[in-house]
Amino acid sequence: MKKIKGNSVSAGVAIGRVKIIQKHELHIEHKKIYRREVESEISRFKKNVDYVINELSKLIQDYTYSQENRDILESHKLILQDPDFIDKISKLISEDLNSLEMAINKYFNDAIDIFSGMSNKYLAHKINDFEDVAYRLLSHIMDERKDILEDVDENSILIMENISPSFVTKVFEKQIQGLCTERGSRNSHSSIIARSMNLPMLVNTLGLLNNVKDGDIVIIDGNEGLAIISPTKSTLGKYNAISKKEHNIQKNLLKLIDVEPITKDGKKIKLMSNIEIPQEIEQVLKFNSAGIGLFRTEFLFIDREDLPTEDEQYEIYKDIAEQCLPNALVIRTIDVGGDKLSNILNITHEENPNLGCRGIRISLQNIPVFKQQIKAILRANTCGNIKIMFPMISSVEELSKVKKIIKDCSNELINAGIAFNADMELGAMIEIPSAVITSDSIAEECDFLSIGTNDLIQYTLAVDRDNQSISDYYKPTHPSVIRSIKITVDNAHKIGKKVAVCGEMASEKKYVKLLLALGVDELSVSPGRLLLIKKEILECNIEEMKAKLDELLSCKTSKEIMKLI
Repeated sequence: MKKIKGNSVSAGVAIGRVKIIQKHELHIEHKKIYRREVESEISRFKKNVDYVINELSKLIQDYTYSQENRDILESHKLILQDPDFIDKISKLISEDLNSLEMAINKYFNDAIDIFSGMSNKYLAHKINDFEDVAYRLLSHIMDERKDILEDVDENSILIMENISPSFVTKVFEKQIQGLCTERGSRNSHSSIIARSMNLPMLVNTLGLLNNVKDGDIVIIDGNEGLAIISPTKSTLGKYNAISKKEHNIQKNLLKLIDVEPITKDGKKIKLMSNIEIPQEIEQVLKFNSAGIGLFRTEFLFIDREDLPTEDEQYEIYKDIAEQCLPNALVIRTIDVGGDKLSNILNITHEENPNLGCRGIRISLQNIPVFKQQIKAILRANTCGNIKIMFPMISSVEELSKVKKIIKDCSNELINAGIAFNADMELGAMIEIPSAVITSDSIAEECDFLSIGTNDLIQYTLAVDRDNQSISDYYKPTHPSVIRSIKITVDNAHKIGKKVAVCGEMASEKKYVKLLLALGVDELSVSPGRLLLIKKEILECNIEEMKAKLDELLSCKTSKEIMKLI
C-alpha cells in the first residue's frame, strides 16, 4: 500500500481501478495534395502552430513546480518558432505537395534521425523534445484527443497528468468513480466543473503516474487529500464503510429537495445553481433549484476552432431559459482570458493574462463577438426570465458602454424584423477591489450585484488562484475579503439592490452562515452541493451570527475569523 498526498477538489471517497490516460499512437496517412490546395494547407499550418504556441505559453504560466519543467516547455516553443522549421514545412507542402500532417511527420522524423546518430548526450536528449512537440502539434491538428475514453468503464478512476474543462465533462458522461491529476489546482475551471458535478477528484498528486499501473485498486480520499494505491484489506474495508456512510448522507439530503431554504429565524434565502455546460440543467431541475444564478458561457467558446454563431448561442440560451421557467436564468457574458481565445480571435500573447484582456475587457475589445452574444441573449429572452450579468466590472464607464451596445443590438434586431425582449435585469460581477470601492456607484447603474469570490480573493490578495506554490495565501476568510463583501452588501442595500454570491465560497458549507450574517441575499452554488448548502441554511440562525458581526469584522487574521464562525 502506498499513499500520495494531493489537493482535494471535492470532499468524499471514491474506490475504483486505475485507468491511466496518456497519449496514444498517431496514425499519419501518407497523402499528397493538389497544387490548388497548397495555400489552404499552409494557412492551416500557421493557424495550428499559433494555437500550440499559445497553449504552451499557458502551460508555462501555470507550471509552478520546477524551473526545469518550465525550461523544457520554453524549448518546445522555440522549436515551433524556429524559422527553419516554418520554412521547411512550407516547402514540403508547396514543393513536394505533402499534406500538412505528412509534412510535419516527415520533418520531425528527419530531425529525430539526425539527433539519434549523435554521440553528444545533450543533443541526444533533444529527441524527447522533438517527439513531444510533434505529438502535441499533430494530435491537435488531427483532433486525436477525443477518442481516449473509448475503453473506460464506470468502475475506473482515471489517472492523468492534467485535464481540461471540456475533458472533465466527457469524463462525467462516462459515470466513472473519480479522477486524479498530477498537476492542477482546486480553484481551476476544471476543478470547479468536477466539483459542480460531484465528481471525486484530486489534483497536484505529484509522482502518482510513476507509482500506479492499469488495473491497480486506488482510493481517492477527498476528505484528507490522499490517493491510496493498492490498499490493504483493512484499509479497503475502512473506506468501503466511509463510502457507504456518505451514500446514506446523500440519500438523506434528497429528502430536502422540496423543502424551502428558510433559516431558523424565519428568513427565506434564494438558493440557485451555477452551471458550466447545458447538460447540467438536469441536476438543477432534479434538486429543485430556484433557478440558475450563474451560467458561465465561456465554455461555449473555448476548446474549439471557431466562434459559436449567434443562432447556436440563441438555441442554447432559449432551451435553458424555457427549462428554468418560472425561475430566472442569469447569463454571464463571456468571462475568459485572451489566452483561451487566441486561436480564434486576433489576440497577442500576454505576459500576465490575469491582469490583461479578460472578462468584460475582452468583450469590449471584440465588439462584433460581444454583439453576437448580446443578440442571442435578447432573442432567447422572449420567455422573459433571463437576466444578464457582466464579469470583471471595474468602473461605471464599462456599464455605460455595455448599455449602449445592448441598445444598438436591440435596434439592429428591430431593423432585421427578429423577435426579442430587451426587458431584462442587468447585473455586475464584483470581483476586483475597484468594483468593491465603487460598488455604491455600480449598484446605481444596474439591477443587482453578484460577488464572484474566486476572483475577488485572487485580486484582493494578489494570489493567482491556479498557482499551487502559493496556495496557502489564497484565504477566503482573509479580513480584507470579508470586509469587501460587507462593503458591497451595505452599498447595494442602501439603494434597495440585492446581492448574490456565486463564487465557490457559496458552495462551501463552512462559509454559509458567514455570508448570510454579512447580509448576502442570495446564494448560487454548484448543483451537486445545493442540498448540502440548503441543509446548512435550514440550521442557520442569522440573528445569532449578526450579534457576532462587530467582533468578526474586527478580526485581524483569517484564523481568528475561522475560529469565530
